[in-house]
This record gives sequence, structure tokens and C-alpha cells, in this order.
Amino acid sequence: MSDTKKIIAGAAVVLSAAGVIVCLIVILLSWTLNASITRSLVQAVTGAEHLLGVVEGGLTRVDSGLGEARSAVVTVGETVQSVGDTIVDTDLAFLVLERTVGDTLFPRVITAQETATNLAGAIVAFNDTLEAANRMPFVEIPTLTNELQVAAEGLTAARSEVEAMRAEMQAIKEQKVGRPVTFVTSRTTPIAANLDRALTAVDSTQTAIVDRQARLADLRGRLPGLLNLISFLVTLVMIWLVAAQVYVFLRMVEYLTGRKLWVRTA
Repeated sequence: MSDTKKIIAGAAVVLSAAGVIVCLIVILLSWTLNASITRSLVQAVTGAEHLLGVVEGGLTRVDSGLGEARSAVVTVGETVQSVGDTIVDTDLAFLVLERTVGDTLFPRVITAQETATNLAGAIVAFNDTLEAANRMPFVEIPTLTNELQVAAEGLTAARSEVEAMRAEMQAIKEQKVGRPVTFVTSRTTPIAANLDRALTAVDSTQTAIVDRQARLADLRGRLPGLLNLISFLVTLVMIWLVAAQVYVFLRMVEYLTGRKLWVRTA
């Protein structure tokens, strides 16, 4: 037997023995860490469910505010129709318009826009958590779309239109001059369109949230069994590797010693 072959066989003995030890450690860790990993993942899923609950509550408030803002736009349109081509601050319609825009439309649009923007950021954080969960075997929960962010951008545009409308009304009061009603009528249509798109996005997101909450609740219930299955599969693979390395170890020992470690009796 050449020295080179002896060295290779000796190295194989050492590596196979080390491999067996590593496999046994992996089996041990797969079960000892199982409980802590399961607990951490359950807590993460519970946190995601709580975040969705917060978002859903915020969307409910946004939906209510947008409904009031939409009604205010209708009131503004009907009020403008009751006057001629121009409006002055002494008109009763102007007083109704000023109160509707200032006390209802403006604050509702601002609140909805700011809340929608914040909730869109929360949805991004939720999607990050969901993407991490989806890396696990047998887990596939769709992320939420960015339509709420698009709606928030539309509400930002609506806010600008309402602010411009308020500025025109303030100018009428200060300058005591009539203005064409087009400063209102040219803005109500885009405002209403943005509010409608935001309402649609809110309704769609609420429906998606209900679906994700159900999926997360199901995942939370499946996680302990899923982690146990993963640990079991890891154990099977490690046992197979241990058997293979024990076989290599025995054959190399036989090769080095020049005799069989056991002999079958007839």
C-alpha cells in the first residue's frame, strides 16, 4: 500500500468521523432550536396580523372621511348651480360654499390624504414581513398591492385643488369682487374623480386585508407542525448522511488495517 493512498484513506477516516459528528449536531440543533424558532415565527405572524388590524382600522376611518368629502363635493356643485356665472361674498351661496369647503371638504381631504400615506407605508412594512415568510417551504401568501399609495397620491392632488379653491374664496372676501364660478366648477370634477379612485382603492385594500388576515391566521396555526416537519426532514437527511459516512469510515479502516472488521460466519 503506497503512502499516498494511506494518507488519502486516513484523511477519509478523519473527514467521515467529523462528518458524523456534524450531522449529529445538526440533528440536535434542528430539534432544540425548533421551539424557539417556532415561537419567534408565531410572534412575527401575530405582529403582522396586528399591523393589518391597525391598517384596517385606519382604512375604515379613511373610508368614512372620503364618503363625507364626496358628499361635500356634491353639495358644492349643487350650490354653484344655484348662482349665475359669477359669485360674490354677499351671496348666500357663497356662505354655504365657504362653510362646506372650509368645515367639511378641506379637513376631510387632508385627514384622508395623510392617513392614506401613512397606511401605505405600513403596507410596505407588512409586505416585507410577508416576503420573508414566503421564503419558508409550503408558505405562499400574496403581498398587498400599492394601490393605496396611488390613491394617496391622488388625494394629494385633490388636496391641492381644494386649497386653490379656498384661496380663491379668500380672495373674493378680501377684495370684495365677484369671480366666475369656474374657479369652483373646474375643480370639482377632478376632486370627485380622485376621491372616487381613493374610495375604490380603500374598498379593494380592505377586501385584500380580510383575505390576508385569514391566511395569516391559518399560517399561525400551521407553523408548529410545519417546523416539526422541517426538523423531521432534516433529521432524515442527516441520518442518511451519517450512514454514508459510517460506511466510508469502516471501509477506510478496513483498507488501512488490511483486515475485515467483521466476518460473516457460515
